Amino acid sequence: MLAMIEINLLPEEFRPREKTNLGLIGTVAVGLIVSGATLMISLDVKSDLSTKSNQLQQKEQDLKDKKVLVKEIKELEAEIAQKKNRQNTIIKISQSKVMWSLKLQQFSAIAQDFPEFWIEELVLTRKASRARKGSSGTVESVLRMDCGATGTSFRKVASFQDALKDEPNFFYHFADLKSNRVAVEDLEEGFNFREKLVFSVELPLRNLAPEKKTKKKKTKPAAKKPAAKTK
Repeated sequence: MLAMIEINLLPEEFRPREKTNLGLIGTVAVGLIVSGATLMISLDVKSDLSTKSNQLQQKEQDLKDKKVLVKEIKELEAEIAQKKNRQNTIIKISQSKVMWSLKLQQFSAIAQDFPEFWIEELVLTRKASRARKGSSGTVESVLRMDCGATGTSFRKVASFQDALKDEPNFFYHFADLKSNRVAVEDLEEGFNFREKLVFSVELPLRNLAPEKKTKKKKTKPAAKKPAAKTK
């Protein structure tokens, strides 16, 4: 078959013109604008998100560093407070009139009969008492011993306290013996006993100095009025 060739012999002004699809072009243009705007917003959000993430990581690292610093400061404060307490105890012991070296020797002699007992802390405190009528206020000193003992025998604790009171040379400078708390606690691994007793002993020092009595002022009797003369 022979192919047909069509030739338009009409003048150019009378030929049909091709129409432009404006709707399609507009849709494509809007799509490109929306895609471009979305891409720009996405890049901006991604950049902002990356910046915020870096800032968050920096803040978290700063917070960790500050927590470590706060922990170190608290440990130093606790250590300073503990050393100050020891210093105050040493000063109070040195200022008291009791020969504490001899008192510790006497206590060691008592402790030889109780090898399962030990002292965890030894503190000397002072407390001022109110003044009474006819006498000035006094300062009460109390020796507190935080003790421990292996096992769970409360009878041994009572025997230990009785031994402290029954030794006249040791107990001479003390007015009383108080023990308000006895508790059972677990021992760390590696000991023959699994539990231990923890208790405190308070020994108020006896005031051996005579109290100074305040002199009472003598009141002068009121002068008698002269009797009225009668006429």
